[in-house]
Amino acid sequence: MTQRCRYVVGLAALVHRTYSIDNDYDNFQTKSHIGVWVDVDTPMSARQVRTSRGETWDLVMSDEFQLDGRSFRPGDDHLWTALDIPDGVNAALEIYNSSNVYTKNGKLINKAEEGPTVVTYFNQWLEEPGFETRTMVSKLYILYNYNASPSHSS
Repeated sequence: MTQRCRYVVGLAALVHRTYSIDNDYDNFQTKSHIGVWVDVDTPMSARQVRTSRGETWDLVMSDEFQLDGRSFRPGDDHLWTALDIPDGVNAALEIYNSSNVYTKNGKLINKAEEGPTVVTYFNQWLEEPGFETRTMVSKLYILYNYNASPSHSS
């Protein structure tokens, strides 16, 4: 075996070992024995499902949104983050506003509003990056989860 081949095999083994250690969640059981991303108010009947192939799948994340008035501004919630950012991608004229995401009557409310809003923001995509003031035509929401992909309005 050449020196280069031994190096590549050794590096692959090291990467695999590190990956295995990082994902060994069995060593960090919660006191409730409920997964760390599963809401304790999620019904027991929803925590496990049997597939059509006979496999048993365990729920890994849930949120019942039962507490009214939750704030999703950055740092306010343990699970979700709503951002306050303008969106100019593809010539869009909208702003994501964290106040458009909240809980009420056990539901997550994602509100979209139409109407002009004047916004000043730093635009890094200008030929000379800098602040600009624009009129956005809609206020939407963008909500991130630290354990999943973003969900947003369109």
